[in-house]
Amino acid sequence: MLKLIIFELRRISRSVFFWIVAAYSFIWPVITALFYRAIMSLDLSDGIKFNELNLSSDEITYLTWMIAVAFLTELPKFTALFTCLHLGRDYTDGIVRNKIIAGHSRFAIFGSYMITQLAASVVLCVIYILSALFGLAVSGIGVDVNGGEMFARFAVAIVVFLVMTATFSVISVIFRRRAIPVILCIIIAMSSNVAAAVIGSFNTPSKACDDYLKVRNDHYEEMAEAGLVDISVVKKYEKEYGKDYFLGIPWKICHPAYVISPMGFEGDYQAGGATTMLAGGGTEYTDEIDFATRFYYSDESQYYIMEAISVDSIDQGTIDADDIVLMPRDFNRIDSLHMKYSTLNWIYIGKSVAWMAVIYVWGFIVFRKKNLF
Repeated sequence: MLKLIIFELRRISRSVFFWIVAAYSFIWPVITALFYRAIMSLDLSDGIKFNELNLSSDEITYLTWMIAVAFLTELPKFTALFTCLHLGRDYTDGIVRNKIIAGHSRFAIFGSYMITQLAASVVLCVIYILSALFGLAVSGIGVDVNGGEMFARFAVAIVVFLVMTATFSVISVIFRRRAIPVILCIIIAMSSNVAAAVIGSFNTPSKACDDYLKVRNDHYEEMAEAGLVDISVVKKYEKEYGKDYFLGIPWKICHPAYVISPMGFEGDYQAGGATTMLAGGGTEYTDEIDFATRFYYSDESQYYIMEAISVDSIDQGTIDADDIVLMPRDFNRIDSLHMKYSTLNWIYIGKSVAWMAVIYVWGFIVFRKKNLF
C-alpha cells in the first residue's frame, strides 16, 4: 500500500485543481480579514474614511476563531469537486484496472485513496487556518489564539471536516461515472452548513433540562410555602412551562441526530459564519456552553410568577427581594447545565472517527464487489 500512497500523493501534488484550491485557501481568508478590518473601521459621518480599531481582547479572540475556522463552510464545495474529479479519472483513464493488473489488492487501492484524500484535506485546512492568522495580523485586527487553546479546537474542526472528505472519497470510488458523485457531493457540501446549524440548535441535553426544572420548581414551591404566591399558581406554571415547553417536537426529532453525529459542531462552536445566528450562537469566545443561561432567558414562567406574588411581605421588609428572584448564578454548580469545550473536543473527535470508520467500512464493502473492468 505504501507505494500506492506515494503514487497518489505525487498525483495530487501535480494536480492543477488541487493547487487552485490551495491558492483559494490562502487568498480568501486574507481577503476576509481585510474586509472585516475595513467594515469595522469605516466611518461615513464625514465622507468616507477609516478610523483606528479599538478592539477588546475578547473581540480579537472571537474574530480570530470565526475567520480562521471558516474553512468548515468555505472548503467543502471545493473539496467535493477535487475529490470527485481526481478519483473519477481513475476509472475513465483505466488507472484502477492497471493497479489490479499490477497485483495490488482492492484493500490497498481503496486504502491509498482514502489516506491520501484525507492528507490533502488536512493540508488545505492548515493552509486556510495559517492564512487567516496571517491576514488578521497584517490587517491590523490582531491575532489572539487564547493562549494556544484555540489550536485544539482547530484540530477538532479539521477532524470533523474529514468526515465530509471521507464521504466524498467513498462516493467517488463506488460510482464509475463522474456525474453522479459530483452531483451528490456538491449537494452534500452545499447543504451541510445549514443542516449543521439546524441540528446544532437542538444540542440541549435532556438531563440539563430536568436539572434546571428541578431547581426552578423547588424555588417556586419554597416561595409558595413562604406565602408569597399561591401553590395553585405555581403548579399551573410548572406544568405550562415544563419539559415539553423547552424540548418540544423539533428537539425530539433533531436531538438524536445531534447526539449520534458530528453535525452539531458549527452550532456548538460558533463556527458556522452567518448560520451561527440560526443555531443560537453568540459572539463571544467562551470556555463552555451555558445551558442554564439559555433556559433562564427563555423561561417566561418567572414573569408570571412575579406578577402573582403578594407584595405585602416585601413591603413590610420581612422578605428580601433578592431571595425571590432566581438568577443564572443559582445554576452555576449544576454540572449538567455547563459543557466545557475541553470535554466537547473529545466527544466530537470520538463521533467523527466513528463515522469515518462506518463510512469507510461501508465503502470498502461496495468497492470490493464492484466490477472494475
